[in-house]
Amino acid sequence: MRHIAILPVLVALLLPALLPAQYSRRRTSSATANSGPYSGPAVTFNGTVKTLTKKELIVDLDPADPEAERQTLTFRLSKKTKFSKDDQSIALSDIAVGTHISLDATRDGDLKFSALNVMVAPPGKPAGK
Repeated sequence: MRHIAILPVLVALLLPALLPAQYSRRRTSSATANSGPYSGPAVTFNGTVKTLTKKELIVDLDPADPEAERQTLTFRLSKKTKFSKDDQSIALSDIAVGTHISLDATRDGDLKFSALNVMVAPPGKPAGK
């Protein structure tokens, strides 16, 4: 009779310890495709718009050495990206392919560039200077 009374007590004590072992725990990753708003200092690039969509901007960069080959970089665009011309805010659609621009960008958590400010600038002159 005494063994029958101990059995429910043992089950009550051991059951909670066994339940968590049946479920696998998922680790949440802190790094995502867009982790953190913008990390690191902003860098300014000058170049000509090659392709422009709602989500990305492809720019042919101005070479530091005129004899060097042109480099092309892709920048992400977001709701936080600001567009301007002559210190006036403009829409994305106001910038045409072939327009010379100056832009400030940072790297996201996945090491891709995100554009912060895109400014229309005459060739050879950075915007705002």
